[in-house]
Amino acid sequence: MILETKINNETPDDGADSPWESRGTTGGSVSRLVVPAVSSEKESEALEREAIEYFVSFVQMFGLQKSIGQIYGLLFVSVDSLAMDDIVVRLGISKGSASQGLTVLKGFGAVTSHAIPTDRREHFRADLNVSRIVSHFVENRLQPRLKNGEERLAVMLRLAQKEISSGGGVELEQRLIRIQALKKWQSRGAGLLPFILRWLKN
Repeated sequence: MILETKINNETPDDGADSPWESRGTTGGSVSRLVVPAVSSEKESEALEREAIEYFVSFVQMFGLQKSIGQIYGLLFVSVDSLAMDDIVVRLGISKGSASQGLTVLKGFGAVTSHAIPTDRREHFRADLNVSRIVSHFVENRLQPRLKNGEERLAVMLRLAQKEISSGGGVELEQRLIRIQALKKWQSRGAGLLPFILRWLKN
């Protein structure tokens, strides 16, 4: 936008609808176009939307529900702690989704609850240490599932080998090769976890 400046000997129209602001000078009056500033409220709403979308994408990488990312994103940028009713209204989600999401987040250590003397409702705030949250998820969700997968693969491998030893054909050998490849991938994934956890905790 180009800002125009008028210098004249008369005061420009300063009615309610005029976008011009005038000030006196030695040689007359100077008028400048007043550019409205973006309201801080709109900026705050935009920031809130971006934070929510960021954490929605983040939690979906781990196969978690969208509402979990929405709740954490909202609490992450909220200066004040929020009650569940406030979260429901701000995000437009059901009470069931909010309750379930808060339970999951509290289980991760991502959200803490506390009481406010003037309000009997339970209030929630985000734990801002994201690395601790991810570490908690890896240790309590991902590692147990990988361990379970490792046990199942061992059973699959044993059964496939037993089939072949009983006189299996080419198809059974191909099946065994696939299971062995999957077991190799599983072992690599499990081997990386300690390094990931060490990096997150540093």
